[in-house]
Amino acid sequence: MISLADEQPPEEGRPLLATVMRNGRRTGRRPTLDECRKRLAADLAELPSAARRIRAPAAPRATASERLSALASRVRRRIGEETSAPTARPPSPEQTASGSHRSLPK
Repeated sequence: MISLADEQPPEEGRPLLATVMRNGRRTGRRPTLDECRKRLAADLAELPSAARRIRAPAAPRATASERLSALASRVRRRIGEETSAPTARPPSPEQTASGSHRSLPK
């Protein structure tokens, strides 16, 4: 599930992102190569078998939280309103009185 930064993951989930750098500095200790290997193996084991296939893998589908979906809807609606609002700009010099564009020499 994709959610807003201040939302808690669902009970069966866990955050996938963690802060590892802040202001150009590492926030914790560097994991060893063995720890990285173990984490990769554990992360791969959590994927559905269809996503682990070598041929024609099926990517897991992410869903958005209710709050994120509502925010995205508000943003889309606002952008739609702003882009469809009539503008009171004078015609550009390239436009004739009929509103069609003249060809300019190259």
